[in-house]
Amino acid sequence: MLEKIWPFGRLRLRKAVEEALEKAFEPGETIEPLSELVEEENRYLLRVEVPGMDKEHLQVRLEGPYLVVEGERREEKRKKHLAEIVYGRIYRQYLLPPDAKAEGVKARLKNGVLEVEIPREKTEAKTVQIPLE
Repeated sequence: MLEKIWPFGRLRLRKAVEEALEKAFEPGETIEPLSELVEEENRYLLRVEVPGMDKEHLQVRLEGPYLVVEGERREEKRKKHLAEIVYGRIYRQYLLPPDAKAEGVKARLKNGVLEVEIPREKTEAKTVQIPLE
């Protein structure tokens, strides 16, 4: 039945899917960790999941309007009977909201979760009347 719908046949379809999956999980690829950015009254709180990472292998920095989380989850060489954990370079870049302050940013790693506190500047919304021509 599949041959009637898909002209390439079952084997070609299976091979194409396997090649796509191999490419998606190829060693050396960049891993984007899961995260959330929460807005609070005086700060933003960015939480990034980085299970199994030590702070020695993780870097947090500001680059202009971006906060960058970068690191590497290193694989230990041992005999494995099951291998589902993904290893490699971790990289994620976050565009900070306009009222985020670069001064006073704090980061801590606890139980596989990186928490970054970003202070907010107190700004009042201004109303500006724009004349029509």
